[in-house]
Amino acid sequence: MFCLAFNRMLAIDFDLTSSCYMVEEISQIIDSETFTVQNSVQFAGPLATTSISTNAKFEVRSPKRVQIKFEEGIIGTPQLTDSIVLPENVEFLGQKIDLTPIKGLVTSVQDTASSVAKTISSQPPLKFPISNNSAQSWLLTSYLDEDLRISRGDAGSVFVLIREGSPLLTP
Repeated sequence: MFCLAFNRMLAIDFDLTSSCYMVEEISQIIDSETFTVQNSVQFAGPLATTSISTNAKFEVRSPKRVQIKFEEGIIGTPQLTDSIVLPENVEFLGQKIDLTPIKGLVTSVQDTASSVAKTISSQPPLKFPISNNSAQSWLLTSYLDEDLRISRGDAGSVFVLIREGSPLLTP
């Protein structure tokens, strides 16, 4: 599995800065035996995590170029995360605000959200076919070694991917 380290289009494609959800990981799994690719984006929020994935087939067109045809989209079932922990108090504009009175309200909301999330989490992921002829692309690999892959897509996008477990991923 490769993890996306850089994509010139990332800010446009995944602009979630105003959202309460954050992109946790973008990854790609290539199966050279079945000629399939899975691209995944994992999102994390205050109460749950989820993912959006695509499954595609690929065809080798040259030693450096592959043609990709997307076949299926998958919206992962949200998974409940840890509970929200409120501090006893916070300081706001120089004032100390006691949060003890609202802890009961937060607990009630959290219990309701947990109940809904558990019901949703037991459902299978939502899968949908991608049958549009324009759901094709090609990738040209400019550089590849044991840990790093640099590719360019047909829309001019540049992808820098690092293999999972690589020493390049450790800080």
